[in-house]
Amino acid sequence: MTIDPRILETLEEVRSDGVILCIRLGADAPVSVVDACLAAARGGLRVLEITLTTPGALDAIRELSKEDVIVGAGTVLSIEDVMRVAAAGGRFVLSPVYDPGVMDEAHLHSMLALPGASTPTEILAAHRHGAHMVKVFPAGPLGGPAYLRAIRGPLPDISLVPTSGATAETLHEYLDAGAAAIGVGNEVFPPGFTLESVEKAARRVREAMDKARSRSDR
Repeated sequence: MTIDPRILETLEEVRSDGVILCIRLGADAPVSVVDACLAAARGGLRVLEITLTTPGALDAIRELSKEDVIVGAGTVLSIEDVMRVAAAGGRFVLSPVYDPGVMDEAHLHSMLALPGASTPTEILAAHRHGAHMVKVFPAGPLGGPAYLRAIRGPLPDISLVPTSGATAETLHEYLDAGAAAIGVGNEVFPPGFTLESVEKAARRVREAMDKARSRSDR
């Protein structure tokens, strides 16, 4: 099946980078969403998933789409959400669930869609519907790397992106289990974070991913 070249470009960039940073900030965040994202990018995390539950998410996506980053949206739950993200310049959408309508709308707008799934049945259904990557959510509570490895056994050809579980210390375990890319978030934006701490944490995650990939290539 031929892939939309713009979707393919985003897919290849996400795979090459390997880390999707989830930004879920509240109204009381100590810094702006854009500043937080740019700090993370300085630390080496350039694939930025801004959840639509974050105040000002669409404005942030619109502004960051002009920067040297790959920006998209998370917690995308409806066709209307997809349309708003596309209008803001987002390149991808993630969802905690598998919704065929959301996927189809994203593809219509040349955006990479990563539907969320927990079970083998959901994962296979999303893949058969055209998902180029499937978000395994919530990976940690489901069993972490052990669960991912079990899924990869019967479904080796599906690109899986575990989220909600991995840290800089465990990235290598998820890669060893077959992750195509990995979602992180809380480690970079803990309570009381600052721009300096975001950049430092992002650099720690980036270095961990690069080290893990280097080890796996040997």
